[in-house]
Amino acid sequence: MLTYILLVLGGLFLTCFLLFRTKEGGMLPAALKTVTSFLFVATAVAGAVNNYIVTGTASAPKLTFIGLVILGLVCGLIGDLTLDLKVTYQATNIRHSDIYTFFGMAAFGIGHILYVVAVALFFGFSAWTILIAVGATAAIFSVSLFLLKMKFGKFLIPSILYALLLTLFLACTVAGGLIAGFTLPVILLVVGAGLFLLSDLVLSMIYFDGNESRVLIVVNHVLYYAAQFLIALSVYYIGMPL
Repeated sequence: MLTYILLVLGGLFLTCFLLFRTKEGGMLPAALKTVTSFLFVATAVAGAVNNYIVTGTASAPKLTFIGLVILGLVCGLIGDLTLDLKVTYQATNIRHSDIYTFFGMAAFGIGHILYVVAVALFFGFSAWTILIAVGATAAIFSVSLFLLKMKFGKFLIPSILYALLLTLFLACTVAGGLIAGFTLPVILLVVGAGLFLLSDLVLSMIYFDGNESRVLIVVNHVLYYAAQFLIALSVYYIGMPL
């Protein structure tokens, strides 16, 4: 029950954050965003506790999965804090704003590595997911650079590497379903990974295409937080008989 209470609270705080979010940022939206991000970590922790209470088991594979996912969510929390500092800081210091962007991407990148390892260890890994990730990343950047004319500048290589991790995570979740079956936790991970990729595609339009419309900002955050909360919720159901 606590897991779902935290999930609902996350939705409420996200709504409040989006109501107060402005282009310049500010202390109130920053605080609301921080609480929302903290809640997806708390949702996973509560889910882990509930999982143990219901199943009464704490096998090594399950503990490894839970630990890696929670650490990945913590990386997301750190990335959120960093990028929110960017929003607040960029109006006064562009150079430091770039540092926040690089650090935020690194935090999310590490989080995705942890997600990929968690899924691969628990559900199994297929080498073809790497080829699919490379192909998908190439397609994304072909469209972004040559059709949409996005200007990545110094962020081109980090963006390509990060996109590779995003697509690899999605491919690994689908592969996990094909290997172990599309159980509820796998479905949550597949949808979460897909929403995460979509949120970052929208974010790239904001960062690298100069389109900072209110609609895109709202869509980006809704997709992102839906992804993180679904990934967190997978901890609740992992290894649980349904």
